[in-house]
Amino acid sequence: MIKTEKQGLFHLLKIATPFIIITTVYTILVLVLEEYFGDHIYKISGQIGSVFGLAVAFFLGFRMNSAYDRWWEARKIFGELTNNTRSFVAKIYAYYGNEKHFKKTEQNKQNNLSLKGRKVIELSILYIRQLKNEMHNNPHPTFDNQSLELISEFKINTDNKISNEILLAITKETEDDFAPIARIEKGDLMQHINRFYEIQGKAERIKNTPFLMIYSAFTKLIVSFYVILIPLFIGDIDLGGEESGFEFLAVPIMVIISTVFLTINKLANLFGEPFSENKTSVSIDEICKTIEQNCKEVCDKLK
Repeated sequence: MIKTEKQGLFHLLKIATPFIIITTVYTILVLVLEEYFGDHIYKISGQIGSVFGLAVAFFLGFRMNSAYDRWWEARKIFGELTNNTRSFVAKIYAYYGNEKHFKKTEQNKQNNLSLKGRKVIELSILYIRQLKNEMHNNPHPTFDNQSLELISEFKINTDNKISNEILLAITKETEDDFAPIARIEKGDLMQHINRFYEIQGKAERIKNTPFLMIYSAFTKLIVSFYVILIPLFIGDIDLGGEESGFEFLAVPIMVIISTVFLTINKLANLFGEPFSENKTSVSIDEICKTIEQNCKEVCDKLK
């Protein structure tokens, strides 16, 4: 997770370094050919380069904004998941601490109610882990022994979509435990479960919807074409004449311009995949780890 500008600069350099190397080699090659075969033998009008570059910049600006909006929406979804889970487990703690909310068969069994409350919270933790795995393209992970016990106890069908099965188990447990007079408490918990479904649906919508594939391919093609033409637009710099050596200042200028365009396009690609496991993606691993810790703290209070 990028937490400081220094770390951000480090990761930016990692992304930009391959472009710096490639464009440097290409630029030197073009300028050497120009010097060997004759001065400005293939230079194109700089006005054409200016107009073309402005058009490419507009394309990249729109693409970067769209990618960032997609990334920010993903971050808001997992922020909503954090808030909903914390509120849900807090209400489990409160409601399962009052025996009047439950059916007569469950009343006067405080230890049993506490155990049931812990089980629901453990199911919530299992749901958070599973949702994270599904976002990382791992819908059928290897479960630990505790998770396998929960799956067996609540008859969760791992052949189906596991996250949905866990929510169904939580819903059934809530319906079976609470008495008819506790319809407010039960309805409150059901609303939280509905929010889990909504959050999951939003996350799956982003993950399963490709980010403007044709537009991305078109932008990459245009940026690559423009970078190839940059040495032809700029050529060498004749400051002080042919013998001055200042003409080689064209190399860093062209490398910087090319690297900027290529790096922005690469960043747009990375931001467009907010659930991938790279430094620019939403840090859902850390978010889910925090949620699990919060759930465990509440779960310990029910012992």
